[in-house]
Amino acid sequence: MAQDTSSSIESSRRRSGLLRDQVQLVKKKDSNRYEILPIEDPLSFEKGFFIVIRACQLLSQKNDGIILVGVAGPSGAGKTVFTEKVLNFIPSIAVITMDNYNDSSRIIDDNFDDPRLTDYDTLLENIHGLREGKSVQVPIYDFKTSSRAGYRTLEVPMSRIVIIEGIYALSEKLRPLLDLRVSITGGVHFDLVKRVLRDIQRVGQEPEEIIHQVSETVYPMYKAFIEPDLQTAHIRIINKFNPFTGFQNPTYILKSTKAVPVEQIKAVVSENHKEFTEETYDIYLLPPGEDPEVCQSYLRMRNRDGKYSLMFEEWVTDTPFIISPRITFEVSVRLLGGLMALGYTIATILKRSSHIFSDDRVCIKIDWLEQLNRKYIQVQGKDRMLVKYIAEELGLDGSYIPRTYIEQIQLEKLVDDVIALPDDLKTKLSIHDDSLSSPKEALSRASADWRNKYLNRGLSQSLSNRRDKTLSKLTKLAVNSRRFDVRAPDSPAGVSNQNMLTNNFK
Repeated sequence: MAQDTSSSIESSRRRSGLLRDQVQLVKKKDSNRYEILPIEDPLSFEKGFFIVIRACQLLSQKNDGIILVGVAGPSGAGKTVFTEKVLNFIPSIAVITMDNYNDSSRIIDDNFDDPRLTDYDTLLENIHGLREGKSVQVPIYDFKTSSRAGYRTLEVPMSRIVIIEGIYALSEKLRPLLDLRVSITGGVHFDLVKRVLRDIQRVGQEPEEIIHQVSETVYPMYKAFIEPDLQTAHIRIINKFNPFTGFQNPTYILKSTKAVPVEQIKAVVSENHKEFTEETYDIYLLPPGEDPEVCQSYLRMRNRDGKYSLMFEEWVTDTPFIISPRITFEVSVRLLGGLMALGYTIATILKRSSHIFSDDRVCIKIDWLEQLNRKYIQVQGKDRMLVKYIAEELGLDGSYIPRTYIEQIQLEKLVDDVIALPDDLKTKLSIHDDSLSSPKEALSRASADWRNKYLNRGLSQSLSNRRDKTLSKLTKLAVNSRRFDVRAPDSPAGVSNQNMLTNNFK
């Protein structure tokens, strides 16, 4: 009877989906060590965090010696943030970042994502040293100079838990040593945004250079080498963190279709305002896997007077305001091919002719949207209350439309119909006038062609065309193995805030 009651409670726990009950240990084949049964469904960032903590806890109770955890995923997916979160929760763990094992002498064509770039000899030597209970010398890599700057001493952690974090942390060379395998992915769009923001800060690269690197080397490397490794993970985490949520100082916009005389507009801006006209083409790029009718994460590429800029933005509505956190970079039209290689597609191209009145407080635009055959007036600025005041002075109160232009196009189900191709883009995409009877179809063909071209070129350059050059470099490396004598002191990890879950790691 007691056994039936126990089984009933266990069954109830499983049905209720308690996190602690999702982690089950099994013995490894041909080994006396334990691992966890792979969890079938992907987990959110937060749930994945607690599952990893629980798994580490159980593994440290069952397995002797070092508990080795691999955390892998594409660039920008959130591996470092996740690992730091675990470190903050359990300060007594040790973290090995695979980026520090880059060997600059192996870099070919600026491809920092080539799996052959990793100095596995040193990494495996460090792992085996920790497993033997010894302190090890871990490399320090300088990203700005692309060189090894020295070493730091890493002691065997008190918790016995060592996390290896990097894009190849689940590679075939490391998998046999790992007690727990964790993958983190976030989706191409947000991964791209986070990679751009990270590399601007970390290595000082230009955004266009970063995106070309992603499309020509990072993404092909991911599809060929990293993605297959991630399929072996015990725990799969989907990181849906939106990088735009951290942006400060957004633009506030009030929009209306009400006609306002030019003289009335001039009366509400300062005397030294600027007045001018401009024509823009806004190319809305649909992220991979998104529905064009409901997507709110379009990547916008703007053509103004033949010059292109790329806008990372995500708008929100606080009726009647449209609030737009945004970062903008100047780029060249050739970048479009790289974005298409990442799986972005041109959803719509909106042509806009604007009459603009601008001072240092607000910008007022009268926009003529040729394809929609209508005019809008916009009041934009960084000061929400001032934007509201100016709009009221123009008599717009009560006539606001709290939708962006792309949202309006989506609402009217015109995404496939709003296509206006600037001449330089037609040339770049090799679209001829005789094919413009169906511009959407022409764009789809061009997108597919560019995607295939970039993927094939990225892989062939990295794996085929430069093979002899790479082998030559690796041969020289084996003969002239370099040693670095610069040592950096170890920074002791703080031990604090140990709570109920971490007590088992002492």
